[in-house]
Amino acid sequence: MNGEQKPSSLIRFHEPYVTGREIEYLQQVVAGGQFAGNGRFTMRCQELLELRYGVTKVLLTHSCTAALEMSALLLNLVPGDEVILPSYTFSTTASSFLRTGARLVFCEVDPDTMMLDVSDVLGKITSRTRAIIPVHYGGIASDINGVLSVASTRGIAVVEDAAQGLESFLDGKPLGTFGRFGCISFHETKNLHAGLAGALYVNDACDIDRATFIWERGTNRQNQLKGLVDKYTWVELGSSFYPSELQAAFLLAQLEAIDRNKAERKLIHDAYVEGLQPLELSGRCRLPRVGPGRSLNFHAFFLMFPSRDDCDRVRQKLVSEGIMAYIGYVPLHSSPMGRKLGYRPEDLPVTEEMAARVLRLPFHNNLTLEQVRRICDCIALCN
Repeated sequence: MNGEQKPSSLIRFHEPYVTGREIEYLQQVVAGGQFAGNGRFTMRCQELLELRYGVTKVLLTHSCTAALEMSALLLNLVPGDEVILPSYTFSTTASSFLRTGARLVFCEVDPDTMMLDVSDVLGKITSRTRAIIPVHYGGIASDINGVLSVASTRGIAVVEDAAQGLESFLDGKPLGTFGRFGCISFHETKNLHAGLAGALYVNDACDIDRATFIWERGTNRQNQLKGLVDKYTWVELGSSFYPSELQAAFLLAQLEAIDRNKAERKLIHDAYVEGLQPLELSGRCRLPRVGPGRSLNFHAFFLMFPSRDDCDRVRQKLVSEGIMAYIGYVPLHSSPMGRKLGYRPEDLPVTEEMAARVLRLPFHNNLTLEQVRRICDCIALCN
């Protein structure tokens, strides 16, 4: 924001959602005296998600990163195994699997969607490939059916990074329920949140016991609570993966407001489409490609520009007007860590070029339609 910009005119990129019931549920945790987690509110959140989305088993986690790390442990990955994933994603999509010693195989994105290019995946599968990690960017379903078709005939596991995908669907099926595991984020930047939390969708009943042991610090404590054993002990390599009851209570208030939250965000999304479609028709930018059968959660709104210079010019103009707009991701293969792993920017030229053309616009429930119009007008004035 420039020096003459009034603070009241600032349009923030994101503001965390609040329903109004969070304090009530937090007070119940305080009154109940159980704070550590895996209590009444954790179970209520898990049951709500299981029933709403038809998930075999949901385990609440302290973050989506934790859900991804649990997936890596459940797949028994070892050094020498290979994991295929897009370079255009958040860092923990990669680091969660790298921690096992597995080799990361970065793939190109489809330039129309900024999500995993299945044709490039095909060319990078080897006898050592153990998992493919599609990422549902912006709350839009990736070509998950294409990924599953490639993986299923080769015995390769699919783990969905659906961090941004809660309440998005493909052909009526919720994102996160297609692969062996689905990973959800409840970070404060997501539609619904607990400050920081996540969830692991366990879609195969055969994985439930091990997933629960890993989630419970590697112990079979849940079996003791169910009366199946007299005392619990260490049975798996696990960690402290679940959130506190304070986080779960906050999250429950949010989950109970899913429909209201989504309806509010749809109004904002539709206003963006109305305001920016004329620019798309003139060839000045491109709106997100949703594709057939895809139902949105209205998590994000992003534009793609004909060139990186066009994108940067619009971004700078918006910021100068007090409108906080940002790029998407710096591709992981060309990041400092990616270079340490032996990758070079030129290894994935499509990803490298297209990542510089993506611009994320402000999107949150407190955004007014007047502010959306201001954002669209500002973009339209950029020559």
